[in-house]
Amino acid sequence: MGSGAAAKSSERRESDPSVQLDGALRAVVAADRLALSESIVGNEELLHRRLTVFYGYFAALVVVSWLASLASPPPVDWEPETTARIVRIQAAFACTLTGVYVALRFRVRSARTLRVVDAAATLFTSLAAGAALAHVPFTGSVDVSAVAFFILFFLLRAALVPSRPWVATGISALCAVPFTLGLALMYRRSSAPVGFDAAEATYSVIANFAAAIGGVFMVSKTFYGLRGAVERAVQLGQYIVHEKIGEGAMGAVYRASHAMLKRPTAIKLIAPGRSGEKATARFEREVMAASRLSHPNHVAIYDFGRTRGGVFYYAMELLEGEDLARLVEREGAQPERRTVRILQQVCAALAEAHQAGLVHRDVKPENIMLCSRGSARDFVKVLDFGLVKDEAASSGVKITNDGTIAGTPLYMAPESILAPETVGAAADSYGLGCVAYFLLTSKPPFHGDNLVEVCTAHIHHVPAAPSSHAPQPVSALLDGLVLRCLEKSPEARPSMNELNELLLRAMEGSRSEGAEARARFGTA
Repeated sequence: MGSGAAAKSSERRESDPSVQLDGALRAVVAADRLALSESIVGNEELLHRRLTVFYGYFAALVVVSWLASLASPPPVDWEPETTARIVRIQAAFACTLTGVYVALRFRVRSARTLRVVDAAATLFTSLAAGAALAHVPFTGSVDVSAVAFFILFFLLRAALVPSRPWVATGISALCAVPFTLGLALMYRRSSAPVGFDAAEATYSVIANFAAAIGGVFMVSKTFYGLRGAVERAVQLGQYIVHEKIGEGAMGAVYRASHAMLKRPTAIKLIAPGRSGEKATARFEREVMAASRLSHPNHVAIYDFGRTRGGVFYYAMELLEGEDLARLVEREGAQPERRTVRILQQVCAALAEAHQAGLVHRDVKPENIMLCSRGSARDFVKVLDFGLVKDEAASSGVKITNDGTIAGTPLYMAPESILAPETVGAAADSYGLGCVAYFLLTSKPPFHGDNLVEVCTAHIHHVPAAPSSHAPQPVSALLDGLVLRCLEKSPEARPSMNELNELLLRAMEGSRSEGAEARARFGTA
């Protein structure tokens, strides 16, 4: 399956919107992540920026709070020793967070060090807040401020610092312990008003902390899930890949969409293990060849490029339909008129390719797709120029080895087997003759138990006329035309332009026979 694996509606399946990282795409993603990790815009820089913003904000908040406590008189019921102890704790807290911010801003860069600094600063924040609460006399509003600080600190941390939900929740729960102990000590040793129950207040704080920790989990899960979705939504250039829809010898095909235009697109990229010089050159040749063709029965090429890891890909129109192999599997042998309409469109497409000096070399039912274009049914698209031969090319890279057989055995011309280096446009005529035979009879002209038998039949055997196997009538004109395409000698086969004219005569003959039959039997 090649380019035309683009999108067959009969093969569409329900799937997660994120792409399955298998086959070629896994290799692309691995290469991209390696390249990305070596660039300056990797995950370390993102983590560094977020931690710097986070600790810069809280450092400023704590410094302002400390300066405010120095400027304002302490509560009248506070002892000077208590006030001095609280101010010292605030000063230590402010200096520590400011130091963390300065270190992040100017010194710390590696991911491991960033994580260590974050863990130490988070733990110190909880210990400092707990120690301050343990020494603060009860005022009725201190506990509310402490819980609010706790919630703000850990909710913002869950949103800004990327970490797994259970990790963020565990850190929050661990750091809630000093907060809770500090509040409990404050309640128990303070002179609370009448009716105040220290145990009940402690349980209430624990319940609030539990709710806050649940919020941390939800926030972290949401942001981490979005981050994971972005990582799974692999992007190749301007295209976002969604799911794999086909794979062939040369490459894999994925359903995608343009990031800005949202246009449905098919992306083809080179298969795993085929990224050497020859494979890459051959793959690029396929794109260049297809991009030179403008006939509507060819697949339109939108764009091409390379990933960060150097993997070549190209974007093409996404097709909805089914190939001829699936059509015959589902419906059986096709009537003559429909077969001729399909063959005419294939001829027109291949005639343009031949005029441009390109030989397809792999004309087969799987590489011919039937689509719908507006009200037009059976609109043909010729697919997969992966084995294309450019007769006018002069490349410095030797892409195929001499004597290498290229094509699909059931539809290969004799010269493709005996002398692959001599293959020309006539080989496509032979392949199209095999396709016509398959459409009319639901079976290829030659078959065998193994590759040798099939190749021997192509070289030596003369096929029976399609009409002898077809379940529906086949005209003598079309019978003879198919057999001409299957001649052993390339010179005896018709060109695509000649074949198109002969098919037009066959179509006109079929119409006249139908009109004569309707007149004979008095039907409308």
